[in-house]
Amino acid sequence: MKFIITESQKNKMIKKYLKEQDSGSDGGLSLGDIGRQAIEYAKKLIRDKDSGSSSSSASNNGSSHDGASSTPSGPVSIGSVSAKGQELLNNPTFKSKLSEISSAIGIDENSIIKLMQHESGLNPSVKNSIGCVGLIQFCPDKGGGSTKTIGGKTYSLEDIRTNLETQMGAIKEFWLAGTKSGKIKTPADLYIFNFFPVAAGKSNDYVLQTNGMSAQTVAKANPVFNKTLGKPIDTPLTVGDLNQYYRTKGMV
Repeated sequence: MKFIITESQKNKMIKKYLKEQDSGSDGGLSLGDIGRQAIEYAKKLIRDKDSGSSSSSASNNGSSHDGASSTPSGPVSIGSVSAKGQELLNNPTFKSKLSEISSAIGIDENSIIKLMQHESGLNPSVKNSIGCVGLIQFCPDKGGGSTKTIGGKTYSLEDIRTNLETQMGAIKEFWLAGTKSGKIKTPADLYIFNFFPVAAGKSNDYVLQTNGMSAQTVAKANPVFNKTLGKPIDTPLTVGDLNQYYRTKGMV
């Protein structure tokens, strides 16, 4: 199991570790030693929880960005990672390109991995029923097509699907365009840009629609959002809905 723990999450676990030890003293340990022990403690709590132990559990409740709702956070493995996904996480090319993308767009690696896990199960060669491929599901420029244009460059979707380096380069180019245009500033913006680029960076009341598709058509074509949020399928989707969905799915 791969644990991805941010500095903020580590600090929370340090506090929880010290509180539950209830010693009133750090025993002469350095903060780094305490941090390492706290992380091991967090892993033990998660293992105990997974095995059904009722002794105590790691906190999986994190606050949302706007306080609207709480969703799983805390010390995180990225869910049930398939063998294919674990292979990707250990792939030197992926790790190098992930770091490069994270630095370029100013979004932490953990958030990027969670988004990829949600979109593709961390399978870079996946292809869905309408021809969208890869880690962030690049879709054809037109229905039934086999190419994707990104930043004026046309890619073969099959090349994207079968060549990890090409795919990560395309992802960087796509997301960097959103960052430079000011649409991507937060991890939630990244998710929205990935799904509906024109909506990224807009206010929460912005309705998802296009010149060729009404708001109801967009909603009905993507029923997972309203189903997850408990709304009628044809309810127009807003940026606020996408933000709520993002939190609900634990990508925070």
